[in-house]
Amino acid sequence: MAQPILYHFGASTCSQKVRQVLAEKGVEFESRVVNLLAGEQHAPGYVKLNPDHLVPTLVADEEVVLESTLICEFIDDHYDGPPLRPADSVERYRAAAITRFTDTRVHGKVSGVPAHAILTRGMLSSRTDPEIDAYLAAIPDPDERALRTSLIRNGIHAPEMCEALITLARFVRRVDTDLALGDWLAGRAFGIADAGVLPYLDRFEAIGLGGLWDEGNGPRVSDWLARCRARPSYAQAYTKWMPAALAETFAGFAQAVRPELEPMVAAAVRAASEG
Repeated sequence: MAQPILYHFGASTCSQKVRQVLAEKGVEFESRVVNLLAGEQHAPGYVKLNPDHLVPTLVADEEVVLESTLICEFIDDHYDGPPLRPADSVERYRAAAITRFTDTRVHGKVSGVPAHAILTRGMLSSRTDPEIDAYLAAIPDPDERALRTSLIRNGIHAPEMCEALITLARFVRRVDTDLALGDWLAGRAFGIADAGVLPYLDRFEAIGLGGLWDEGNGPRVSDWLARCRARPSYAQAYTKWMPAALAETFAGFAQAVRPELEPMVAAAVRAASEG
């Protein structure tokens, strides 16, 4: 079986979860980095592989596999190594349920709100207005383009932030509820569900949203995060592909907005508990 090719980006949450599943399965891959900050996802050659202009993309035995959750399931089915989905039907349902919730209720237009308001806005702050306009114009989906424009222009004060933070607080509570049933999100071992949720909580903490669970909203989350990060696959999927300079830059952007962001997070946790 030929070594798969993974088109990915170091700091991409969806790339992180696919790299972690590959690491957990013990699958080596040929890396093709697509620099999202440079707009390489919009290059004609890459768009032929992924018409959605997204990463990651997996090419395995001449099959082009898109959508990160489907890629993870494909890897689990296609390659040898420990199974990452439970055999038990109830646990398998729980894995699918939290994964679907993450994909449909959290990813993109929710989790991306604080990430773009803090990180993308910070990364673009040194560019000229015409360069920022060109970056936004290249986003193919009009709704996503409008959202990203609002977040980059207004930062954490964008009107989309409040509702996004409340939704994320509810998500953290959902994760904590699943962890009440065992050490991992679905079953007795680390699996696809954990790999799928981890990139978001890892990113939330990095951009100053740790209050979503530090406020008592998710008392089991910190321990779960620590155990996930202690796995060898975390270093292979996250640390290896996140340059120290970029991590420091992200930390700087988060620190700059922390005084204003922390009260917003606390208010979101209160609103989520009342809703």
